[in-house]
Amino acid sequence: MLEELRKQLEIKLATRANEEPAPIFAGKQFLIFKVADQELLIAVDDVREIVMPPPITFVPRAKKELEGVFALRGEIMPVVNLRRLLGFSQGTLSSTTRCLVVSPSGDNFAIIVDELTEFVWLVDDEIDFAAREYLSDDFRIVSGVAKNSGTVRPVVDVKLVLQLVFERGHLDEQGAN
Repeated sequence: MLEELRKQLEIKLATRANEEPAPIFAGKQFLIFKVADQELLIAVDDVREIVMPPPITFVPRAKKELEGVFALRGEIMPVVNLRRLLGFSQGTLSSTTRCLVVSPSGDNFAIIVDELTEFVWLVDDEIDFAAREYLSDDFRIVSGVAKNSGTVRPVVDVKLVLQLVFERGHLDEQGAN
C-alpha cells in the first residue's frame, strides 16, 4: 500500500514538473503619476527608466509639446511636456518632477511628469478602452480609463504620444518651410 502511494505521488510530481507555473497575478502593472494635479497611469512595461530631469536644450521651431532634448548617457533624447500636450498651464520643475524614459517601437523619448504616486496592478476588466471616445481632444493620448479602488484615472498610451508629437510634417503645420 505504501509503495502504491509513493508511485502515485511520483507520477503526480512528474506530471506537474512539465506544467507551466500558474501566474502569481493575472494583470498588468501601472505607474500612477501626476500632471497638474491630474492623476494618470502608464503601463510599467512601457517605461524603460525613471530619471531626475537633466538640463534640457531648447529646439527651435519644434512643436509646443516638445520641451527640448537632453543627453542621457550619450544618447540624445527628445522630451515631451505632458502639461502642454494635455492643455494645462506651464508648470515649473520641482524636487518631485521626473522624466519617464519610454521606448515604444524602439523610439526613445522622455515624458516630463510632476510627481510619481504609486504602482498598481490592474486586470483587464478594470480598464475601459471604450471610454476613450468620450474624452476631449486634449486627452487624445489616452487609450482608456482605469477604474480602481473607487477612483477613475486616464491611461496614457506612449504610442499615441509618439504619433501625436513626432508625426512627420509638423513643421509644415506651423507655417515653416
